[in-house]
Amino acid sequence: MNRTKSTFILIFLLACVRGVSQNLPDQVEYNIQATDELIRLDGRLDERIWQILPKAGGFYQTFPSDDKPALDSTQFMITYTDKAIIIGVICYDYLDGDYISTTRRRDFGWSNNDNVAIYIDPYNDKTNGFSFQVTPNNVQREGLVLLGGDVRDDWDNKWFSAVYQEKDFWSVEISIPFKTIRYNNVDQWNIQVLRNNLKQNERTAWIQVPQGYRMSNMTFSGRLIWDSPPKPAGPNVTVIPYVASSAGREHEEGTPTEYKLDAGFDAKVALSSSLNLDLTFNPDFSQVEVDQQVTNLQRFELFFPERRQFFLENQDLFADGGFFRSRPFFSRRIGIQGSGDTRRNVPIVAGARLSGKVGSKWRVGALNMVTNRDETSQEISPAQNYSVAVLERQIFSRSRLSAIFVGRNNLGNSAVEYDSTRLAQTGQLTDEFGNELNAEDTLITLSKYNYVYGLDYNLANVDNSWEGDFFYHRSLDPGVNSDEKYATGAFIRYQKPTFGARANFQRIGENHNAEVGFVPRPGVTNYGMGAEFNVFPEDGSIIQRHGPSIGFGGVLTNEWDRLDNDAGMEYRVSFLNTSYFEVGSGWNFVSLTSPFDPSGTDGPELEENTTHEWYRYRIFYRSDRRKNFIVRSSISNGGFFNGKRFNAELGLVFRLPPTLQIELNGEYNKVNLPDPFNDADLYLIGPRIDLTLSNNLFFTTFIQYNSQRENLGHNSRFQWRFKPVSDIFLVYTDNYVTDGFQTRNRAIVFKINYWLNL
Repeated sequence: MNRTKSTFILIFLLACVRGVSQNLPDQVEYNIQATDELIRLDGRLDERIWQILPKAGGFYQTFPSDDKPALDSTQFMITYTDKAIIIGVICYDYLDGDYISTTRRRDFGWSNNDNVAIYIDPYNDKTNGFSFQVTPNNVQREGLVLLGGDVRDDWDNKWFSAVYQEKDFWSVEISIPFKTIRYNNVDQWNIQVLRNNLKQNERTAWIQVPQGYRMSNMTFSGRLIWDSPPKPAGPNVTVIPYVASSAGREHEEGTPTEYKLDAGFDAKVALSSSLNLDLTFNPDFSQVEVDQQVTNLQRFELFFPERRQFFLENQDLFADGGFFRSRPFFSRRIGIQGSGDTRRNVPIVAGARLSGKVGSKWRVGALNMVTNRDETSQEISPAQNYSVAVLERQIFSRSRLSAIFVGRNNLGNSAVEYDSTRLAQTGQLTDEFGNELNAEDTLITLSKYNYVYGLDYNLANVDNSWEGDFFYHRSLDPGVNSDEKYATGAFIRYQKPTFGARANFQRIGENHNAEVGFVPRPGVTNYGMGAEFNVFPEDGSIIQRHGPSIGFGGVLTNEWDRLDNDAGMEYRVSFLNTSYFEVGSGWNFVSLTSPFDPSGTDGPELEENTTHEWYRYRIFYRSDRRKNFIVRSSISNGGFFNGKRFNAELGLVFRLPPTLQIELNGEYNKVNLPDPFNDADLYLIGPRIDLTLSNNLFFTTFIQYNSQRENLGHNSRFQWRFKPVSDIFLVYTDNYVTDGFQTRNRAIVFKINYWLNL
């Protein structure tokens, strides 16, 4: 028997002898020790400090089971200097073959790559923190941990790592500067270390995580004990200037090519070790990837996520108030109009954003931004000022109570009166600043101000089995005195590995107006309930878990008249090889409150006050995501308002790891309606090519064909990360009319930004 197999069997037997003595939350701690030794980041762990530090281990599976020790052992050590926390991790590997590392792109998909992940909670509140993750190819991913376990990987900052590979293990050294993170002046943090070991088909955690919970949930963490609270990081000011040049032309409007040269900056000022001030002047977001288009057969506005870096840190403070159907603040209202190929930027002049911890229980957030006068060929809106203020208090073990204020102030007049006599005499009129307008221009007149204020309570118990949200918000507009200006709601969820249940209730007043928020449907009452069950088969099954889920909900008028209802049930099967299968059915009832064309083609509309009822069936399958060829597909069929709808979606992924990934997403909707309404065949096809030439050199091409919008869009982006968090971008984009493929618009942008620590 060779040495590798002997070592593996010995570790496995020792772990089995321990039985159920796996590491449990708050029962395991790691005492961090300082060092003055110079540690060279090469991944080898050969410095003296690594030989004398205690090694933490005893990892347990969270997939495919949650009651067995890890098949491949993982150990870690932690030390620190006056500048940074330094973590060393050894990931033993007892199987032959290459590691599964699909890309060299930063912010890789966690579930699709072998990697080790460090989660730290420097506030000791088990709610907020940071994550740092590294693959065997030293590809990095960082994120903000929000609300106890939601990881937002859009956050970007400066930290360092190096990996060393041997036959039976790979090791990594990670250096996290104190200036990169925010932390309280306390001598105890919380920490969790995870490993995604796709090669062995297991996910493991230092602190055992029951199935049914997110592995990133900070409830399941150990204690990181400092000999004394870490000192403040000292002066911490970062300036990120940029220069961008662009050339673009609107071919449909026949305008000449417009050339621009822009410059501006972002800045981060650490007011304390836990409180940060973000500043921006003339920001440019041209490098941000375009929105992924969708076929819209809904009656209401669609939600697109925020991708701009300035709005991301501590974004839960600002963006997570209320429920999905009633958010008091939606950052995309600032500086963006529309989405996809119709998206345009509204110039932001400047902004400031304060966020972070004050003491051990309080968090604060404040934002103020000014947008310039927006003038396109057909739409003009005056300059605006946007402001948000949030004060949050942690209560009980992990719950939070917060107050929020959101405001928009028109920096011009509240409206402009069109003087028909003067227009007839002169052929022109002026806006609130005296600028001349043409008769065909549309003036977007916003009220003088709009404010929303309210309270939110977020419930989270110690073991995270109970979660809840409760809120009450009100809006304030000039001249609106009705009492129907409120939004309120309650949500409660109970979750255990084998059973979960949820219920929600929400009521939005007819005149509730959150102009800087997201409220697609005011004047209604929403309700819903649901439950799910999980069965975990015994060893030997090819199934990891399976079980049904049921749910129903509805929408009422605020006079309690029925509007919409839906109900559905699904049965899910998760396999040990990571593939997934689901079958379900649903029922819908809709009472239209306004005319609507279900075909999405701007054809004849169903009349207001008509009711419609239908059933639908759906099948979904996703293949083994560890493979280099992955299939994701779904088919649904059934009724749709007064007709029928067939929907098919297909996603294909082909990889030549770690350099090339080609992805094709397609959707087909066939809508059949009786005369005189339109039928529709709607196609949405989106191939994406992702080429990662090195850990710092990337090229992406994204093409989107949308027959509903009659648009073919293309976006190519080259990125060179020439220094940590410093990039050069070259972006080319164009859009075409699908009928004849005439050019709508075309633009090319060159941008360079540099991360400068002062």
